[in-house]
Amino acid sequence: MRFKDHPAEQGEVTRIAPAVAYDGDLYHLPDWITRRGEERELGRAHAEGGHLDTLTLETGSVPRFHELEDERLAELSRIEDATEREIQQDRAAFESHKIKLAESQRHFAEARRTLDETQRRVTELEQPSRRPGDGRPSSIALSGSRWPAVRRWLPAALLLLLLVIVEVPILYQVILSWGDSVEMTALIATGAALIMLVAPHMYGRAYRTWQENGSPAKGRWLLIAVALVWVGLIVAVAVLRRDALVKPLVVDGQNIGPTAEGVSQLPTMILLLALLVATALIAADLGRRMHNPNDRRLRELRAKRDHERRAFVEAQSEYQRDAGFAESIGQHLQAADRRRASRVRQVDNGFESLATAYLGGVVEGLGDPEAASWAERILVRRRAARSRT
Repeated sequence: MRFKDHPAEQGEVTRIAPAVAYDGDLYHLPDWITRRGEERELGRAHAEGGHLDTLTLETGSVPRFHELEDERLAELSRIEDATEREIQQDRAAFESHKIKLAESQRHFAEARRTLDETQRRVTELEQPSRRPGDGRPSSIALSGSRWPAVRRWLPAALLLLLLVIVEVPILYQVILSWGDSVEMTALIATGAALIMLVAPHMYGRAYRTWQENGSPAKGRWLLIAVALVWVGLIVAVAVLRRDALVKPLVVDGQNIGPTAEGVSQLPTMILLLALLVATALIAADLGRRMHNPNDRRLRELRAKRDHERRAFVEAQSEYQRDAGFAESIGQHLQAADRRRASRVRQVDNGFESLATAYLGGVVEGLGDPEAASWAERILVRRRAARSRT
């Protein structure tokens, strides 16, 4: 995987700094500021206590320097030991993190592959349906706009509403002839009219599902059987309505005459059948056109794609973090020699500053200008010796 520092495009991985950079340092430098203060106090105490005088400085022999040199060599030994342990630790950490990096890389690759596959399926499905059974969703599901559907369904819906308005009074008259209360009659008539609409509508939905997905012979025969049963029910209901409309109506023991007075049974039967058949066909057709199972399939695929996209982003971020942390370990390992040289240089400079601070304390304790002069010569000789080494 190639890492880039500039912004990445979709699916690419950039190198990012880890939230917590790898810190494998096992050695830490002394607190030179505190140590210099201590050495200055120690030099002043040695001068005031008589351990050092101007004559001793003239000889160039400072016993404390031997002790500081021993400390410096011990500190250099600690640096070598800590650096070797750091190298071993870095190698172990790098090998251990390589396993986690490989796992996050595999997870990232799987998330990208899954997202690409789902996106491909969504792209293939995002084509408007031209005819039933072509496996395409409706334009409503694609665009989210309801206006094309309203323009296509509004005439049929208005006609269906008109038929319902006609159906309810007819059912009212039919159920009224059974002698029930007026309120119960109106309630049952309204419910019956809705049932006469809902059942064909659900049949239309099932028929559209069969058109899109197909079904075994058993399913097709079931649809045919349901249609035949519905035709039989329509004829039975039409007969009941005809009898209720053309026969004399008796309410509270009084004969108030037929509702369709002056109309023979045959025209009434034909009108009722036409009304029921038209209502059923329009409700079924609306159900068939409104219920495209591919719309749900598209919604589910889009939701799946969005979920996988979030998972992909998380996997990508995790892979980037792991890659950045692995790179941080590698950089720490590669910088071992530079780190050792820098530590040695800082330790040498630090102990030189301790020697300087000690002599400064001695000069302050002696209070002798000549002692300051000899101390300066000692420091010059030490610098010259260091430069030769």
